[in-house]
Amino acid sequence: MPDSFNLADVFRMIGLHKFKIITVVVLSLIIASITLLLVPKYYKATAIVLPSNPELADKERAAYNNLQRLYSYFGNNDDLDLLYGMAKLDTLYFRLTDSFNLANYYALNEMNASVNRFKAKQLLKKNIEFKKNENNQLEISVWDKSNIQATAIANAAVLFLKQSEESLWLNNYEKTYNAIKNQIANLQQQLSLLSKQTNTNATAQQITEQTYLQQLAQYQKNLSDLQLAIQNVAPGLYVVQYATPAVKPDKPKPILVLIAVACISFVIATSGVLLYYRNKGE
Repeated sequence: MPDSFNLADVFRMIGLHKFKIITVVVLSLIIASITLLLVPKYYKATAIVLPSNPELADKERAAYNNLQRLYSYFGNNDDLDLLYGMAKLDTLYFRLTDSFNLANYYALNEMNASVNRFKAKQLLKKNIEFKKNENNQLEISVWDKSNIQATAIANAAVLFLKQSEESLWLNNYEKTYNAIKNQIANLQQQLSLLSKQTNTNATAQQITEQTYLQQLAQYQKNLSDLQLAIQNVAPGLYVVQYATPAVKPDKPKPILVLIAVACISFVIATSGVLLYYRNKGE
């Protein structure tokens, strides 16, 4: 037997020992099939959201409805990147971990509750995926042994993202609202002091008082706009599709696994036959 095979030798050896190769492939498929029956099945739930346009969070939007026509309701790629970045923060993972008591759900039994919480968060990160698709949308996919649990976590992630975005805008409104209230209080105090002054020039005093009153009117208008904006916070995102329970498992994929096992076992069995009989000189 030559030291190396040519193509004709390869096919001849495969033909001579095809039953050995077939036996290896069949046994591998049987073992893989039994394993697939025993391993846990994971269901996939996917929610799809769109970023909102941050221009709609402008306080003027709430005061003047016709300004909404100037803006698209949906954000652009930059807004999608911001939403994606917010989704990847540990803040969201920990909120989901705590909301669904995942430390108990994953049966983590460490004595330290903080360690259990951290490990549960890490397990959740392996079972959740945030992906930007070609339609400028954010897909939130969750895998779990329970299709109901997977659906609940995916939809909760949507809710938490929405609340986080709206909370940022609301906090900004409230800070500005309180700052303007302080400005109004200062102006009212200055007007009160000005009205008690008797030795100053009457004309100058009247001009100053008029200026203060104009500023006060503008601040009060801004305060009214902000109060309306606080009561009508713009949506943090728009839901294109809520997650729904899957009817069949997504992982593992039996057909793909069996095809892969058949191919790999065939290559290994064939290589083994060729090497073994080459070394024997047959």
